[in-house]
Amino acid sequence: MQRVDISNFKNKKTALVMSGGVVKAAAWHLGVALALEELGYSLKNNESEPSELEISSYIGSSAGSLVGLYFASGHRPMDIIEATINKNNSKIRAINYKDMLSLKKPIINTDTAGFYDPLEGFPGLLKRFLKPIVSMSGLFTTQGLHNYINENVLTVKTFEELKADLFVVATQLDHSRKVIFSKYNYPNPSHDNTANYYTGIPLAETVTASMSVPPFYSPYPIKNPLTEQTDYYIDGEIRETLSTHVAFDHNCEVIISSWTHTPYHYHDEIGSLVNYGLPAIATQAIYLMIQKKIVANRARRHSSADIINTVNEYLKSNNIEVRHRKQLTSILERKLDYKPNVHMVDIFPKHEDYKLFFRNSFSLNPDKTSEMVSAGYKRTINIFKRHEWES
Repeated sequence: MQRVDISNFKNKKTALVMSGGVVKAAAWHLGVALALEELGYSLKNNESEPSELEISSYIGSSAGSLVGLYFASGHRPMDIIEATINKNNSKIRAINYKDMLSLKKPIINTDTAGFYDPLEGFPGLLKRFLKPIVSMSGLFTTQGLHNYINENVLTVKTFEELKADLFVVATQLDHSRKVIFSKYNYPNPSHDNTANYYTGIPLAETVTASMSVPPFYSPYPIKNPLTEQTDYYIDGEIRETLSTHVAFDHNCEVIISSWTHTPYHYHDEIGSLVNYGLPAIATQAIYLMIQKKIVANRARRHSSADIINTVNEYLKSNNIEVRHRKQLTSILERKLDYKPNVHMVDIFPKHEDYKLFFRNSFSLNPDKTSEMVSAGYKRTINIFKRHEWES
């Protein structure tokens, strides 16, 4: 590989932010991490030595939270890739369909006192047919994944025992609250007062909760140690995709974000998605919503930078003293929640790589997984070669 100069990133607090997206996203993240290692980054864990180029913080939702847990627990990207592709000769056991498709349901209170009837007004025959389906809290449960994590991933049980900083994002089912599980009791993020940092929850519980994407998986119960009440959680990206704000809250100077939610753009050889059925159309709808959130977040940052630079240039042109310019710039940065010295690197499939869009998110096929790993690796190397990050 051609040498890539990333010396500007040395000795900077660096976070790796990883999206959800089931197996497909996990494989992409592994390819990204493998490339980062080859570029010179080390992935901090309890056994690693300090490094000038070190990813010390992992921030993840759903599949991204599991990959972050792997890394923080000391599992190297290649070890996880080998476990997935070469199951018979690997250091750790790979996830299988039995882990992913557990039918063991959490205990819930099914007495709704007739308060809610989603089939009200439907014909009797249709109601009898649909009632077993609509009464389910999810097709499967993440309990199998919880067992897998405990048996194959964890080296310690709590966030506090990890030398790396791990942040796991989940959404509280019965509230408009986004929860960031970690060992840090930070105040509510300035951009969202309904987001909260929670401490004191076991690692396996938080990652299992973050992966509980509805309607495929049932919400996952976690007992709140402060209230002694049981709260139910669903996928961490329901509220907000890519929680890069956590890296800002944690004062990271370099934020590397990895995701796979690139919508399909029309290609003659593929044609319209209308010809590919409901799964392709639903995937496109989800990707369009997610991409919009990410684009809006990045646009706000660029807009804040433009406002600050415009005001600063105006003050210069009117010969305002440097100390006043600096003071006003500082005020604007605080009010706009803008940190000028943060580098953001976004790693995602290009629209031209439309074949990645059609990869089955739940497939454990080794060949397909290998293709996603390779795609994430190549994209990362190209982005760093071309310096495609925010200046």
